[in-house]
Amino acid sequence: MLLRLSRGSTSEIEGEREPDRLRRSVYDAVIRKLHGTASADVPAPLDECFAVLEAVDQYPAWYPEVVRDAEVLGRGPGGQPNRVRAKLHVKRGPVAKDFDLVLAVESDRPGTVKLSRVANDRSEQRFDVTWRLRDGVATHIELDLYAELRVSRFVPLGGIGNSIAKGFITAAGKAVASRSGL
Repeated sequence: MLLRLSRGSTSEIEGEREPDRLRRSVYDAVIRKLHGTASADVPAPLDECFAVLEAVDQYPAWYPEVVRDAEVLGRGPGGQPNRVRAKLHVKRGPVAKDFDLVLAVESDRPGTVKLSRVANDRSEQRFDVTWRLRDGVATHIELDLYAELRVSRFVPLGGIGNSIAKGFITAAGKAVASRSGL
């Protein structure tokens, strides 16, 4: 069978109708990379800020718009979560997507909390969040987000990484202020 694909090109595929193969390839989800950063100075002691960011199971209390649930699957020697199942909701305009992730949590006092997706196999998507804190007159908090998401190529992702990072920084600042009585 010969089919016209575009301006004069033809193709012969055995066992598969060409229009079905083309339609599938256009609408299939692909791995898309997403990166975002944000930072803020929070007028609270570094230890207060670190405690809020290390308690990953409490993220739904202070950022429920994105972190819908966080279930502790394991705790480290200090009792802090070191493995959590998180349900994340990402919305950009009319497009929304939910992610159910298992995350490893690594805390390096006093300055870093890292969350990384625990993958079951090579086909799974990547998701890393790194919080960095620096002491000063106010505590400087930075967030670096990197993700590889399986989504349609038609889903607009431009600027969404920075938007998510900024939302996390803003919500974390408010949570620290509430905890510190500021």
